[in-house]
Amino acid sequence: MRFPIIFSFLLFLFNQSACFSFDDAEEDVRNLPVKERIFIGLSAGLSFSSFETSIILSPSIGYRITNRLSSGVGGTYQYFSDRSFGRVFNTHIYGWSVFSRFVLYKGFFAHGEVESLNMKSRDFENSGPTRIWEMNYFLGPGYRLRIGEKAYFNLLLLYNFNDKSQIYFQNPIFRFNFEIGL
Repeated sequence: MRFPIIFSFLLFLFNQSACFSFDDAEEDVRNLPVKERIFIGLSAGLSFSSFETSIILSPSIGYRITNRLSSGVGGTYQYFSDRSFGRVFNTHIYGWSVFSRFVLYKGFFAHGEVESLNMKSRDFENSGPTRIWEMNYFLGPGYRLRIGEKAYFNLLLLYNFNDKSQIYFQNPIFRFNFEIGL
């Protein structure tokens, strides 16, 4: 049921990109000052259900190495509460990530990311929950929609190669974020 909704939303956004008229000829970023090659981004999420609550805030900063290649770092904070299986599990999750993007064709790009998150473990069998670090490895396609002269809306569909993740329960993961160039 979710796939048709997500597919319809993506189709709508791709069609809306025709409404924005910008010149496709882009100046070579290697000729720009360093400040103009830097961009900042923000992802935010909010999810509520009868069993789960999740609040996410992930700022990032990146650098355009070439017109097609960019890299950056990000931080993450998440409050997560799970009330399933007759237990209440609450944790504050925080961490960092490193990412790279390579433009494949016009607004389409490949995204790779390594993320490290610190959280309470769900291991209730031993001496109770302890804090652990979890590494996640993401790879997948993305689409960049220009919404202003230096503003973008990114859609990503990422596969997590950590199949034992305690925070990501499904693959692929659908993300979106906003970016603004300085």
